[in-house]
Amino acid sequence: MKEFKNVKNILVRVPNWIGDAVMSMPALDALRGLYPKARITVLCKPIVKDIYSSSPSTDEVLVYDSRGVHAGFFGKLRLARELKKNSFDMAVLFQNAFEAAWISYLAGIPIRIGYARDLRRALLTSAISFVGEITRVHQVYYYLNIIKALGGPELNYDKKPLPNIKPTESDMARAREILEEVGMSDVTSFVGVAPGASFGPAKKWGSARFAEAAEKVCEELKATALIFGGPSDARDAKEVAEGLKVRHLNLASRTTLGEFIALTSMTKIFLTNDSGTMHVAAALGVPTVAVFGSTEPRLTSPLGNVTRTIQSNLDCSPCFKRECLHGHYECMSAVTVDDVVASAMKLLEGGQDG
Repeated sequence: MKEFKNVKNILVRVPNWIGDAVMSMPALDALRGLYPKARITVLCKPIVKDIYSSSPSTDEVLVYDSRGVHAGFFGKLRLARELKKNSFDMAVLFQNAFEAAWISYLAGIPIRIGYARDLRRALLTSAISFVGEITRVHQVYYYLNIIKALGGPELNYDKKPLPNIKPTESDMARAREILEEVGMSDVTSFVGVAPGASFGPAKKWGSARFAEAAEKVCEELKATALIFGGPSDARDAKEVAEGLKVRHLNLASRTTLGEFIALTSMTKIFLTNDSGTMHVAAALGVPTVAVFGSTEPRLTSPLGNVTRTIQSNLDCSPCFKRECLHGHYECMSAVTVDDVVASAMKLLEGGQDG
């Protein structure tokens, strides 16, 4: 590990998806613990910038605009030239793609560490094999294992490390403005609902079920529902809104990620599929109920102190497919509205994941 000792300027290429970004945060904190005096710069896509901007383990966030100034072959060369000017000592690659290693190589970064995946072993100075136990445990350890390879602490599978997300003051101010604009500045109790999932229909519990569950929880808490999601979730969010008789606000595709973080921090409970929004809510410390279907809670469950995952025990689940191979999606439909409502109320009464 001698080659890693005198590192003072570190580039971290972080994941592109919101959920993965949240799960990488404990590793970013562990990197800061390993190099307390180093300058740590995060390179990320615009969609996850707000996740890392408020992190105390980050000194600077650089945006990789792959649809704009860094688009295409020449855009990547431009990015490499920009990075080269920073004279980084080491690139830590949480992101798996070949281009992450290639751009770091072109930028002349002398130490490049990451997993030997996507045909990039030759571009890495320290390649980590993705084999054995690390393939079977929660994804949070996937990133922490990279820090272990740098000389960081051994992985403790008995205690999941928790990401820590906090809304910025400016985003909290904007969140209050949004509520004031729609006449909800006086509301003190909110239920968060996120019916979308970018992976595909096999991760979606269904808009009608979310609407029914949210309505029952709102009635119990005398709360207002806040419906969240990105542009691809607009249809699901609209269907939930149309199915609700209680007071609600559909915010899908109407907020920035920072505003979503701030508004979610105001909710008393969050109902969701396995999605990026799930990970954000849990990391904020909001009680979170997540319905799993085609995916595996053991690998990607929400990381928080107050969470509960629900999954039916079908022989074909988890299949990790975007669409049901059998066409029935029973792994989702077998989870009832009463299951979700009961889990939500149990969390609010002090129960934990089960």
